[in-house]
Amino acid sequence: MPNSKNIEKLAEIKAKVGKANSILFSDFKGVNSKDLTSFREEIRGKGGEVLVSKNTLLKKALIENNIEEKVTNGLSGQIVAILSYSDPVATIKSFFDFSTKVEKLRAKSGIFENKLVSEKELSDISKLPSKQELIAKLVGSMKSPIFGLVNTLNQTQSRIVYLFKAIADKK
Repeated sequence: MPNSKNIEKLAEIKAKVGKANSILFSDFKGVNSKDLTSFREEIRGKGGEVLVSKNTLLKKALIENNIEEKVTNGLSGQIVAILSYSDPVATIKSFFDFSTKVEKLRAKSGIFENKLVSEKELSDISKLPSKQELIAKLVGSMKSPIFGLVNTLNQTQSRIVYLFKAIADKK
């Protein structure tokens, strides 16, 4: 019979997993507490959370949130779950940036847009531009034609003014 502490912890993990946009599973065996603490702060700054829990509780929470069972089959060893609550790409990017500093932190798999993704796919996702970068590019591409139109209209007005000035100078 499960104890009340595990039941409460399972409910907490289930709520967090249900709220997450993406989840990255990582092996953190050999990572010291100083590095893990700074990693938690970095992920928290990107709108995510680093969750360390028992694998059995994490697996049950994933299954109860209707996440495919094949995801849970790969969860063995010392696993940390990186949950993203806002921009899923930003937390994945932060993970891969941080894992270059701390080589013992390795991605195993993840869930992105409700699909199981491999370490390679997570690495590819980390190279995508962030949401803010995409918005900036979109706004820039939308502004470009408007500025072109404004400049064209200004040139037409300028030409008319130069034409009248040339006529006035002739007289």
